[in-house]
Amino acid sequence: MGRHRGFFSILSFSCLFVLLLSSCNNRQQPIKIGMSINLSGRGGEAGEDIRDGALLAVDKVNSSGGINGRPLELLIRDDKNTDQGIRAADESLIGQGVVAIIGHSYSSSTVKALPYVSAHNTLLITAYTATTRLSGLDDLFFRTSVDCALYGRKVADLLKKRKVHSVAFLMDMTNPDFVVDFVGQVKQRFAGPTTEVQFESRDQADWTRILHDLLQAQPDAVVLLTEASMTGVALQKLQGAGYSGLRIATLWAQNPDLMRYAGDSAEGLTLVTFINPDNTRPDYLAFARDIEATFHKKANAKSTRAYEMIMILADALRRCPTPSAEALKKALPAKEYNTLMGRVQFDRYGDVVRPVYEVVVRKKQFRNNGEI
Repeated sequence: MGRHRGFFSILSFSCLFVLLLSSCNNRQQPIKIGMSINLSGRGGEAGEDIRDGALLAVDKVNSSGGINGRPLELLIRDDKNTDQGIRAADESLIGQGVVAIIGHSYSSSTVKALPYVSAHNTLLITAYTATTRLSGLDDLFFRTSVDCALYGRKVADLLKKRKVHSVAFLMDMTNPDFVVDFVGQVKQRFAGPTTEVQFESRDQADWTRILHDLLQAQPDAVVLLTEASMTGVALQKLQGAGYSGLRIATLWAQNPDLMRYAGDSAEGLTLVTFINPDNTRPDYLAFARDIEATFHKKANAKSTRAYEMIMILADALRRCPTPSAEALKKALPAKEYNTLMGRVQFDRYGDVVRPVYEVVVRKKQFRNNGEI
């Protein structure tokens, strides 16, 4: 009988050791998150900025103890800004067991990706999607960017302030879910005549036709719904055509590359954006120093948003009993986040309201001209 008790004691100890070892191993297993962005299609350089900001944030999280002792692992895929690339990137990440995917770089890409990602019980979170098609929905989608409804209201307020009576929109239809929505939201609030000129930046732009259609009605303002390089080209063309009215761009163009393409023609350009270029918060200044030291480039709107988003996601993961999409859905709206760009609070649908600024280009620098 004594031998039996000894045998069962050894067995119990062995089982306990295995359970403890399993628990320790589980605590050391990384928590995987995915990033699905455009790195090789048109605008891929901006994707590199997103990647760099995210990598720096993950390094910061892990150097500070990770997620309750577990390292955070970032898996990055290039969605190539194509339907096939988007699906392949997300399939690969989900196959690797990520709890959330950061993506995509374009509103239209995010709209295409969400049904597949959600169907596989994975959270989709982005700082780069503004379309109202995804606003106010009870789903597995969160964003740290404001939507086109808020942009539309702020642009209309700016046009009123500047006494603008007519507007022409240049619309890059490579991202229709953003540009069509943006224009529609402005037109709901702006009573004057408008002109819409659409083109595809993937194709050879017919600037003779574009300029004719933009300027035929002699608009008081031209709104450029284009990314940084194409905005720079458009500004050069408008200057060459002698246009002297108000020129407005969006967060899509808020990148130092704009100055490289636009040169002096960017002077006086107004951008409507939630990114404050004159940010003096200590955590932002530390981030900017780290970006330059690590990647030998300046911090910009893309890298800053990526860093902020990862830090918010890490905070929420620490408060999840187990890392899962449903746990994140509860944790993310449960608190307000004090980030390197200011305070962020999600509503129950995963949407945010943040300050929107009028930013002006002065001497090839973005400068905050105040909240709209």
